[in-house]
Amino acid sequence: MRHWHTHEDEFIFVLSGEVVVKTDAGEQVLSAGMCAGFPASADGKTGDGHQLINRSSEPAVYLEISNRDKADQAFYPDVDLHFHGASAAVMFTRKDGSKF
Repeated sequence: MRHWHTHEDEFIFVLSGEVVVKTDAGEQVLSAGMCAGFPASADGKTGDGHQLINRSSEPAVYLEISNRDKADQAFYPDVDLHFHGASAAVMFTRKDGSKF
């Protein structure tokens, strides 16, 4: 699912195969040796939702690096989901705050 973070930058490096990176700007194919970065939302309120999709018949292997900040929240622009962070009592809710 496309998502963006409030406190975590993400970096991916494709080791083998290929993935399609889907963002607000569209789609781009990344193959082995290519990388992409997704900065955390500067204001904590808006971000560029991103997603990796393997549309090939072959496995794709990639390395993902992030800082895993306990205060991080994640927003999913295409679905009714909100991640409140590892320090929250309820980690996942709908966008309106109601529980699943």
